[in-house]
Amino acid sequence: MAKNGSKQRPKARLTGKSLGRPEGISGEETRERLMEVAATLFAREGYRGVSLAEIAGAAGISAPAIYNHFGSKDDLFIETAINIFEEIKEAIAQAAAVPGTWHTKLAQVLTACEELYREDAVLQRFGSVFEVEAARDPERFAGVRQKQRELDLVFHDIVTHAVATGGLPKTTDVKMTGDLLTSLIMGGIASRTLTSPSKSDHKKLVAAFKLLLGIDAQESSSNVTQLSNRSAS
Repeated sequence: MAKNGSKQRPKARLTGKSLGRPEGISGEETRERLMEVAATLFAREGYRGVSLAEIAGAAGISAPAIYNHFGSKDDLFIETAINIFEEIKEAIAQAAAVPGTWHTKLAQVLTACEELYREDAVLQRFGSVFEVEAARDPERFAGVRQKQRELDLVFHDIVTHAVATGGLPKTTDVKMTGDLLTSLIMGGIASRTLTSPSKSDHKKLVAAFKLLLGIDAQESSSNVTQLSNRSAS
């Protein structure tokens, strides 16, 4: 799924012959397209505010054909949630893997948060919709919660590294501190982006987090170069 909103969203087919799958598009591409469209519609209308038929129409396929890919709206919502949280986790984990101090790692995590930004706020809004549904039925969304916990583990590793290198006291509770970092950074950025959605506001928000965590501009800039060189190799 697109991270930065650069890919144009498919529009609903209002006229013409209804197709089970758009010509030249593979089954896997259609499935991916359905999840992209579903993320946008669920984020905008909520889980209960959109039907499978509407998602199919916006993706440019016939309503019955959606069942070739997802057995129900529940299945589509859950798979979309897992896909989104996996995308976020991979971006954050890659950023945190850069060598250096724990501040170095946090600087890269915050830079990754900036790169995940989308003007339509789909990631943030979908996350809010998911939390509402998961609170209503925790058992139903246990698999998605497991995917979210994988993101917590990335922050646990950052705290573990900080303790091992003397950045934090050896008495630090790794789990509690890591969970707090996850909530502070991921939850804080998502929440503020919903109320201040412009790109400039988002950049200021990330810069404020770096300042709050004691990450200076020079260290952050240097680490961006390190990560770019590492990715190129």
